Amino acid sequence: MKKMLSTILVIVNIILYLVSFALWISISDEVFLNSVVTIITLVCTVIVVLMNRKSFMSYYMSTQFKGLTSALTTCVLVFCIISLFNYLAFKNPYQVDLSESALNSLRAQSIKVLESVDEEIQLKVFALKKDHLPINDLLKLYRVKKSDIQVEYIDVQTRPDLVKLHSVTKAPTIIVEMKGKSSRITRIRELELTNAIFKISREKETVVCVDSSHTRLSWFSEDANHHSALRGLLELENYRVEDYKLVSSEPLNACDVLVLWGVEIDLDEREILSVNSFLEKGRSLLVGINPKFNGDTIPQFRSYLKQKGILVHNVLALSPSSHIKGSKGTVPIATDYSKKHPILEGFSGIVFFPLSTALDFNRKVIKKGTKLITSSPISWGESDFLTLDKQSFDEGKDLPGPIHFALAHEYKKGGRILTFSNTSFVSNSYRKFTNHFSLFVNSISWLTRNDQLISFERVTMSNEPVFISRPQLGIIFFFSVVFLPIVLIIFSIVIYRRRGKL
Repeated sequence: MKKMLSTILVIVNIILYLVSFALWISISDEVFLNSVVTIITLVCTVIVVLMNRKSFMSYYMSTQFKGLTSALTTCVLVFCIISLFNYLAFKNPYQVDLSESALNSLRAQSIKVLESVDEEIQLKVFALKKDHLPINDLLKLYRVKKSDIQVEYIDVQTRPDLVKLHSVTKAPTIIVEMKGKSSRITRIRELELTNAIFKISREKETVVCVDSSHTRLSWFSEDANHHSALRGLLELENYRVEDYKLVSSEPLNACDVLVLWGVEIDLDEREILSVNSFLEKGRSLLVGINPKFNGDTIPQFRSYLKQKGILVHNVLALSPSSHIKGSKGTVPIATDYSKKHPILEGFSGIVFFPLSTALDFNRKVIKKGTKLITSSPISWGESDFLTLDKQSFDEGKDLPGPIHFALAHEYKKGGRILTFSNTSFVSNSYRKFTNHFSLFVNSISWLTRNDQLISFERVTMSNEPVFISRPQLGIIFFFSVVFLPIVLIIFSIVIYRRRGKL
């Protein structure tokens, strides 16, 4: 009877050790539960030892025990070495994402932001204890790319004093701190966290001034032909979009980039001087011009752009060989992209320009400008807007292809200019074409010298990573690394002993 009880206790003790080990791996935060199970396991071990103390004493005096002690000492030393490597790996994390769409990695834009920050980043996470683990899964992705990110978890239920001290009104909240500046987010996603880090890392806010006094297009209207979706995306990227009226003679000192988008009313001499002075000071100019079907209404502005090295032809780009189906060539698809330029680095996909004009450089002024986006060679600029159905090139009258849709240049004094031959490609009606909007935001990033934000893998347009929680990860580890090997070892011993009896 005593022998049977001892055997049962040994089996129970082994099971308790496995359970205790699994609990510490899968739910390490539940210290009380894990400690109770561990204490019960140790008490059970003491009982087993006391019940079999004579056997243990004789075994303790044997040479086999000395060999076991030596082996255990070696194992402890090996474990210490492995622990050291594990600590170094924890301090210098590295991750390889083998998923097809890289869903378990940070987007390229987030990585660029982290690489641009040299200072230590401190994150204070105010959340319920049950929310710490999923938040930690996201923060781990950031630590892989920047190991000096310090994270402090604060349970809002047990530390109301810290909640009050930091004026936290909603859980979860992450406070991002760096160089004495701070920002906070309440929506725990990669987009918000990356923006918060970038916001406090910048010396000042980047202001995009959009002139509304020479166009009927609005960046604040939800109408399909306007650009509120574009403005919303820029604001998500931490740009401040301001409505500016060039006609009012207000100073442009606060603007980092001036946008003249869809100019329909010509600029007068004073306005042109103001724009030129802005550009000469090393600031940036973004221009979007459409074909003028009812005659040229902006000759002075067109002449100014020519003086700055940009030729804007009043033609309609036609591309019979590469266009959107049903457009009869009037919505050409670009086929050539200057991927060496920062704006288009890493680009893959297509961009099309509905009812576009044609651009080129005035080589007397700009000798080495960048032709960012170009049409198929089988295309031309149609000058006769009344005979579009003919779809034929008239030599000496029409502009031969290929057609350039976007030009970029940086002047010697530091000013940058970027010109598009169409404005509707980023209107609200095309908001589902993410390449168009990423191209535009990248253009703003280049113009404002925020090159670390240039990416065609925008956080705002991508899926969020798929996370495995710590308990799930612990269970996977337990069954794959601990439980199954032990079962196989026991099975092997049983088979070996059975064969020995045969």
